[in-house]
Amino acid sequence: MIEKEKIEAIKNGVDLAALVESRGIKLKKNGKSWFGLCPFHDDHNPSLSINPSTNLWQCFGCGAGGDVIRFVELFDQVDFKEAVKRLSDNGFKATGNSKRKKPYVKQPGLAAKQIKLLNRVIEFYHTAFAEDPRAKEYLINRGITDNAIFSDFKIGFANGTLLNTLPGEGDIYNQLKQIGVLNSKGNEHFYGCVTFPLYDMDGNVNGIYGRRIDDLSACNAQAGMVTGNVPDHLYLPGERHGLFNRQAAKAHKEIILTESIIDSLTLINAGIRNTIPCFGTNGFTSDHVRLFKQSGVETVYICFDADESGAKATKSVSSGLQAENIRTHALNLPKGQDINNYFLLTANAKDQFKELLHLANPQAAKAVKEKKEQVIKTDYGFTMTTDGRKYEVRGLSKNNGKLKATIKGILYDKSKKRLHVDTVDFYSARSRNFLIKGLCDLFGSDESTIAEDVERLLELAEDYQRPEQIHDKEQMTAQDKKAALAFLKSKNMFEEILTDFETLGYTGEEMNKLLCYIAAISRKMESPLSVMIQSRSAAGKSFLQDTVLSLIPEDDFVKYTRLTDQALFYKDKDSLKHKILAIEELDGTSGAVYSIRSIQS
Repeated sequence: MIEKEKIEAIKNGVDLAALVESRGIKLKKNGKSWFGLCPFHDDHNPSLSINPSTNLWQCFGCGAGGDVIRFVELFDQVDFKEAVKRLSDNGFKATGNSKRKKPYVKQPGLAAKQIKLLNRVIEFYHTAFAEDPRAKEYLINRGITDNAIFSDFKIGFANGTLLNTLPGEGDIYNQLKQIGVLNSKGNEHFYGCVTFPLYDMDGNVNGIYGRRIDDLSACNAQAGMVTGNVPDHLYLPGERHGLFNRQAAKAHKEIILTESIIDSLTLINAGIRNTIPCFGTNGFTSDHVRLFKQSGVETVYICFDADESGAKATKSVSSGLQAENIRTHALNLPKGQDINNYFLLTANAKDQFKELLHLANPQAAKAVKEKKEQVIKTDYGFTMTTDGRKYEVRGLSKNNGKLKATIKGILYDKSKKRLHVDTVDFYSARSRNFLIKGLCDLFGSDESTIAEDVERLLELAEDYQRPEQIHDKEQMTAQDKKAALAFLKSKNMFEEILTDFETLGYTGEEMNKLLCYIAAISRKMESPLSVMIQSRSAAGKSFLQDTVLSLIPEDDFVKYTRLTDQALFYKDKDSLKHKILAIEELDGTSGAVYSIRSIQS
């Protein structure tokens, strides 16, 4: 619990106007108050008002308002506890509301309006990545194959289509030039690159890294462009800021520092998630040092390319970290290799890489005790017990680029049995984090320990194979087959189908029921039918859909309430073949209409 005195000290002592300006919002004084553009809605006229006498803020446009803590909650999208921590950690002192000569110095970054615009660019590039296969193929060829990585890190592709959506001039066009997304000639700065968003310590987008894909010439030919010597690695113009996979520092005391984002992604793809990249041999920045210190990182394993520049950078980074009282160890890859090609060329690369970690720090390798882990397969999934923590996993299903399961954490406390039960998508970082927090409360363990347990559960879930059925699948008897053929030849077949509908409780609308049922069974044909049910609200559309689906085997249909723009692009090949795709509301498919029409055609 946070002391009330501390909360009041922050509310009264932190200069609200200075805090707001530190987040890139320009303020102008009007009378006794300060005014600026509200960052919480699309504000064109300054509607954000700050009263220095009360140290409170109010937006007359969207109605939001509150004190300094509430502002940080909304702007940084964090809870109350984290907002208080950030205000405390940044060294605020009770200076009085009228003194603004010593404002809070923010991390270098973009203005609030620019952050919002850059987020839109990142979303656009991420959509292009899903729709244009070239960037994804490039990463797959580099051994990065996990679809969850593509979505978790908002990986994108600048394929030249951004310009088609922009006006030739105007405020947005000019802002993109100021940020550096567009160059002075109005062309895309990252054209032909797979893109990776970079974030500051508070989780605000702070930059983009672009890696030129190998078939750049093909991209240029398609776009009618001619290029000379172009760099393979690109960043937004200006001083380099931002971090990739910064969350790893909060979850782990030991971090593997790599030379590039591709190297870190290679480790993450292999299940080694405690990794953060530099941006080249000269790309270890003050942001990295600040992240490690504030997150409590104790040890950094430096694994740069095995060449002359990598060796020099290792020494430089190591001495810098040791000066900050952070232990360092250097990993030695085979000569001439980097992490990415090491994993591509080495058999059992993950195990071999872990051996390199042990060789880099033999004392730690001896000190580490092997966990006592017991894994037992069950009819419904498996159980895992490690260091007294027991996990029960059931209901495993892998489809649509997701790996879902129900996880039950079990703790025996004296004579009592305590549980934490949650359904998790192992391929979703957000879903895993929610699970980790709940399990931390159950077991009373630190987050890094439980995160390692969840990573192990993920590995076991990926390797899990359903037990083979003891009995062969039930075969249709000669008598059943004869009855089925007789039904298909019956002149009263439609009447019998309608009777079944009435048995299920659906009366009336005979034509609609038959049409939807025929569309459903056409899934077995090479050219199936597609149906859209339209009516006023609460007229029974969902009931009709659900009744038809109740007559279809569960394995033969997939039902969604809504679809994201990229959902269908991440599905496995042939995963919908001869199946029904049922979507409840048209509004839930607005972003995926293009995908659905492509399937229909």
